[in-house]
Amino acid sequence: MNDHGHRAYAVAPPSGGGGALSVRRADCPMCGHPGAGASACDACGAPLTPPPHLDEPSEAFAGRRGSPRVDRVETAVWQPSPRQGGGAPMQVRMQDISFTGLSLDALLAVPEGQVARVRAPNIDCVVEVVACRREGSAWRIHARLLTMRLLTRAGAFVSTRA
Repeated sequence: MNDHGHRAYAVAPPSGGGGALSVRRADCPMCGHPGAGASACDACGAPLTPPPHLDEPSEAFAGRRGSPRVDRVETAVWQPSPRQGGGAPMQVRMQDISFTGLSLDALLAVPEGQVARVRAPNIDCVVEVVACRREGSAWRIHARLLTMRLLTRAGAFVSTRA
């Protein structure tokens, strides 16, 4: 419950289970720089805030994803993690997004497990690739959100206006 007595988004438990939940990750998933308590990495600027998840997701509302998927067709930039060898940024086309992950189209395939930063007009996030398969002339990348920062005050997920 939050200060107003309403159910709030919970922080996803750290992998490995147990222990107290942390609002911020200790190390940047992009570059590995320590960033305890910060909302963005001091070294590379990547967001450090993990995405929220619903306390009690409704199967009818969210399906197997655990949160609703929102169509989000827009251009973004894919930057592979320097911790995994880096690489040149490439332009991608986001297809949809939820608080658990996103899907996008790219001209090149990327390996499962690759960590990358995705920057679009409304979101800056760090993701981990869970699948990549050819769809027509493009490669469809499915990735789970590791960290995120919303860049607009209103959009697919949230509005800060009453």
